[in-house]
Amino acid sequence: MRSLLIVAAGLLLVTGMARAQDDDRVVPAHEEPRHVPKLVNEWVRVVDVAIPEGERTMYHAHSLDYPYLMVTSVTLQNQVYGQEPKDVKIEQGVVGYYRAVQGTYTHRFINRGPGTFRAIGIELLKSGPESITVTAPLPEMPGLVTVLDNERVRAWRVTVAPGKSVGPITIPGPSLRVAVNAGTLVERIEGKGGATTALVPAGFAFREQSYTATFANDGDAPIEFVEFALK
Repeated sequence: MRSLLIVAAGLLLVTGMARAQDDDRVVPAHEEPRHVPKLVNEWVRVVDVAIPEGERTMYHAHSLDYPYLMVTSVTLQNQVYGQEPKDVKIEQGVVGYYRAVQGTYTHRFINRGPGTFRAIGIELLKSGPESITVTAPLPEMPGLVTVLDNERVRAWRVTVAPGKSVGPITIPGPSLRVAVNAGTLVERIEGKGGATTALVPAGFAFREQSYTATFANDGDAPIEFVEFALK
């Protein structure tokens, strides 16, 4: 019996050490289990982040230029590697950007809720420009506002009320659209006619070429999405 207890104690010690090592292990952001790559091409790696309430990610490292969109409103406990955790309130629709020149950012999240945390991150795979690329900004208009503008990406929030439309707008390519909420979007592209898309939160679409379109809302609730244009 004593031998069995010693063996059991040894197994518990080994298991505890393994868990402690796993807790401290750092992986690239796109390899963290809650950060799922949904699209990879020569320009971007699109990472869909989903963390159920009460669950925690592994430590993960961001080492690329990284625009992102918060799709849900929750409270996250954010712990930068080697520091004490801090609670951060996340608001739906917030657009942000991490610059790789700041150095690798290593952290982990615990989702305190309410509900599942969703976000879309866009890892920029091509090297940044040697000089800032100058592109003309879109004119401000009802339903269109610039939410991010730097040397690598410009982003616009598009909000369309029920029965209304926004545009025409020319979106430079390549670009990525990310939906903030659900709705029925009617997109009329110059030279190509119209198409109806059922938007879902965190759903996205990548376009390689520039395009000009008018966006209409065929549903009964406002719709919101963000267009990220790469420079």
